[in-house]
Amino acid sequence: MRLKRVVPVVVSLCCATASAEEPRDKEVYISIGSETVGTVRSSFRGGNAPTLVREANGVSVLKLTESQLGDVSAIMHDKYHRCAGFMAHDTQEAALAALGPAQPVQSLVSYTLDNAPVVNSLFSGLQEASLRSTIIQLASYTNRYYNNSTGGTQSASWLRDTWTSYASGRDDVSVQLYTHSGWTQPSVIATVTGTVYPDEVVVIGGHLDSININVSSSSRPTATAPGADDDASGVATLSEVFRVAMAKGYKPARTVKFMAYAAEEVGLYGSQAIAQAHKSAGANVVGVLQLDMTNYRGSSWDLTLVTDNTNAAQNAFLGNLIDTYTGYTRTNITCGYGCSDHASWTAQGYPASLPFEAQMNNDNPNIHTANDTLANSTDGNANNALKFARIGAAYLAELGKGTIPGLPTDTTPPTVSLTAPASGATVNGTTSITATASDNVGVSKVEFLVDGVVKGTIVSSPYSYAWDSRTVANGSHTVAAKAHDGSGNTTTTTARTVTVANVSTTGTYDSTYKTLRCSAAAATCDSGTLFNGRGSLGPELNTPNTLRGTCKDASSGTYKSDESMEALKVSTVDGSNFAAGKQVKVEATVWAYATPSSDRLDLYYTANSTATTPVWTLITSVTPPGPGQQTISATYTLPAGANQAVRAQMRYGTSTPTSACISGEYNDRDDLMFTVQ
Repeated sequence: MRLKRVVPVVVSLCCATASAEEPRDKEVYISIGSETVGTVRSSFRGGNAPTLVREANGVSVLKLTESQLGDVSAIMHDKYHRCAGFMAHDTQEAALAALGPAQPVQSLVSYTLDNAPVVNSLFSGLQEASLRSTIIQLASYTNRYYNNSTGGTQSASWLRDTWTSYASGRDDVSVQLYTHSGWTQPSVIATVTGTVYPDEVVVIGGHLDSININVSSSSRPTATAPGADDDASGVATLSEVFRVAMAKGYKPARTVKFMAYAAEEVGLYGSQAIAQAHKSAGANVVGVLQLDMTNYRGSSWDLTLVTDNTNAAQNAFLGNLIDTYTGYTRTNITCGYGCSDHASWTAQGYPASLPFEAQMNNDNPNIHTANDTLANSTDGNANNALKFARIGAAYLAELGKGTIPGLPTDTTPPTVSLTAPASGATVNGTTSITATASDNVGVSKVEFLVDGVVKGTIVSSPYSYAWDSRTVANGSHTVAAKAHDGSGNTTTTTARTVTVANVSTTGTYDSTYKTLRCSAAAATCDSGTLFNGRGSLGPELNTPNTLRGTCKDASSGTYKSDESMEALKVSTVDGSNFAAGKQVKVEATVWAYATPSSDRLDLYYTANSTATTPVWTLITSVTPPGPGQQTISATYTLPAGANQAVRAQMRYGTSTPTSACISGEYNDRDDLMFTVQ
């Protein structure tokens, strides 16, 4: 009997340390990038190096005492320019959970740039002097340490009161202290309820706490740590965006939450608690922007975008937004395992991004010391942070959408014309739907509709969408284009009727070859539901569904709990019939175990499926992205041969595949034959 373990991902960050107010030096655990473990452990002397508990997937778990966390922070800062590049956990179980696969990212929203009037209005209200004033106030607290009962809590109360004053008279806005059970400093959250999509949430955050790592652990709660750049600058930046939004009377379409997190420097504790609470409540967080260090320019670039532990689609949107509205120069960086509060949201499957002030090797050298003051930021003012306030305001307006009362109203709709396909055309495979569009101010996007449903969105000319007509049944269908401008005006073309005529075949069981076969040359061969299950589990029809029945299915476990192959499909990428030299896409639908990191899907092809002993060629071998039913795809080029086949091998065990028929009590193989012209 095997033992498997469900391992959800948790991530954390910056500059963890111990509290002098703890009655004893308690045992804790950290998860940390495995490439740093040797350096971290060798830096401790006297036999008190952290104990390595386990390593997997490039992440290691170490056991140590709470007073050593600040020392690890110092090592990570000095050796790797990370702040701090590890996560602190109170239990071994929580730490080991960080070794597992990441939670799947929830469905993303459609990213568009069509709210320029609101963006520009918000820009007009942003002020360097206001930003500078907030940084000065936050840095005036000697220490904003998470367990400091004066500066740590007083700064949170001041920020709450300040945000409350900004939102005076707004019954759609609430400001609260978010208290935590493990330490004294609360987080601060301001919520602006959306007018159209109140259940979709946009988060803009930064961390409120500060730390001095150059003192003993017992001195940290009271040591001088102004944290002007890390991260009074980030909190001041999002605070300025909130101030201007309230002053302008901005009403977001989506709910927006401004957050100042407690306890970031001790392992992202504040943001972890908040992100996990949102996940437990089923909150639909559609985007997170983290602002951590915004007021120091260490390189020639205006900013950098962090690409690891962030969401690539939202990063692309953010980059496009920066290029469109600011013109700031930017480059990409990685910051290692858990480098700011965005990682807490990423761990829960929410899309998050982090624009940063510099590259990692030239960031602010004064952070985490008594010298992190406004005077030691670039030129002693808040001009650099003002750039990030503009980015935050644009992100707010374009992801939060919404309106500002009194802005000039554009009532002229765009014009749009469908240029292809022609009315009455017969289409198959991948077909281009194209359009032209114009507007008196500007076209923000063109949507392409099939049977009245949006199938694709293009935000700039030329407006063209590659529609895979094989996703609909053969017969009559309508296509249309819908143009939008930045003021919400739209125009939709008259729908055109086209005839879809794809040659698509669902395989039938071949008693000679003992699996499903598509005997006519076509563009698609699909198993449908005939592969569902594994052996007697399910049960699977015509088991084992492998060529000549030579590779038997295993029978251990439970259907829709343990591993199985559910469906297999192969199709040409361009929609034409199978032919040598054509690129094809293989799609395997599998059932993965609750701990999918222990599973593997191997995809193979053979050019002569009718041979007594076919030769199988490996296409790819991958781990399922999550538990339960998953569809995994890969492409390859068809070789010569009239009778070909693909095999999907779903198995327990992540080692490199040694054959196309690996024995194992949870393994399943299915073959799909098809004819090539």
